[in-house]
Amino acid sequence: MKTLIQRTKRLLFRCSIVATALAASALLADDAESLSGKWSVNKANAQGEKYTQTLEIKKDKFIFQIQGDDGNVRLHAEGDVKFEKLGPFNSAHFFHIRGGQSPSDLNDVDEERTVIYTLDEDTWNVASNFERERNQKPSADVYHRVKATTQAGTLVIDEIEMADTPQVATWYVCFEANTDEAKGRHYVANKGYEKNQVTIPVGLELTKAKAGQKCSFRLPLDDVDDDACGDEPDNRSTGQFTVSEKGSETYKPEEKWRYTIRWHLK
Repeated sequence: MKTLIQRTKRLLFRCSIVATALAASALLADDAESLSGKWSVNKANAQGEKYTQTLEIKKDKFIFQIQGDDGNVRLHAEGDVKFEKLGPFNSAHFFHIRGGQSPSDLNDVDEERTVIYTLDEDTWNVASNFERERNQKPSADVYHRVKATTQAGTLVIDEIEMADTPQVATWYVCFEANTDEAKGRHYVANKGYEKNQVTIPVGLELTKAKAGQKCSFRLPLDDVDDDACGDEPDNRSTGQFTVSEKGSETYKPEEKWRYTIRWHLK
């Protein structure tokens, strides 16, 4: 009889452990769903320069960005995220990280990050850089959920800053962009460029655009004007960016080709 009671107690103890583990997993799964979307916090560095950090969660993936006060992307990182329980704390473990100055120029990051957090509907309190020593100081940030806007506006692609090109003589450019609802082309006949570090005014407008929407583009270069918009240009770059109120992204499609696209919504 005594042995039976002891076995029953052990069985109940094991069941309680399993139930607790399942409950914790369910809570973390709920957090992953609740955190889905884009979060933002405004900060300032030691010199008083303002910048914005955004963290976007899509199931088990994340996208992290730092944007300057001018809307330009200064840092982009992405990878996998797993929500775990660390003792009494909720944690987010970021791994398989790739980072760089833009989504098109990413390198593997040989480091993983773990943050502790609390979640209260549209407020996400995050404590970071506490798990190990780094150049960055430990911080406690209050992220707020970025509300998705349903109001459509006009996407204006303002300019392309060509920092470097693979062309060695006079070159011509043809820029095409499209969203789900609109498409357009910027091309000026007989308008050639003869050097790097030049800013091309574009002013291309795409209607019915929304923040969070993807914009795809095609950017060919050629040393013959008539071939710039053709099917076989000397150089061709394709890509996309996420529409926002104001922003920019830098691309590096080839070793000697780097450019930045700037845009805004109106």
